Amino acid sequence: MIFNIIKKDNIDLLKKFIKLNNSSFFRYYDTRDIKIIKNHIITIILVDNENIIGYGHLDFENKMWLGICVLKKYRGNGYGKNIMEYLIEYAYKKNVDYIHLTVDKNNNIAKKIYEKYNFKVIEEKKNIYLMKKILT
Repeated sequence: MIFNIIKKDNIDLLKKFIKLNNSSFFRYYDTRDIKIIKNHIITIILVDNENIIGYGHLDFENKMWLGICVLKKYRGNGYGKNIMEYLIEYAYKKNVDYIHLTVDKNNNIAKKIYEKYNFKVIEEKKNIYLMKKILT
């Protein structure tokens, strides 16, 4: 299993991930141009035996945001945990104080995973929860 750090000028692997992803699950790139990664602190793609497994990023947009997605056929195998731990450790090493994320209210599995990593719901909107984790 290899984490590929996506460089801002080499986004071919990211394009492959976006094509494989069902946007009804991870909609981040539905409303943003792929060039948004120029603003990311880090963007990673998890690959195992040439198969794209998942994606993650840290992005600063008024606050630090974490985005994560494991492709449907690979869920339930601990890959999300690997991506989450990698990004949290990366943020911690960069002296980030807080990480935020949003999760759909109907995505109970993801919400429970985030809660295991001490993310707390800080705001509730119509269809999503805004969650926050303190790193310091």
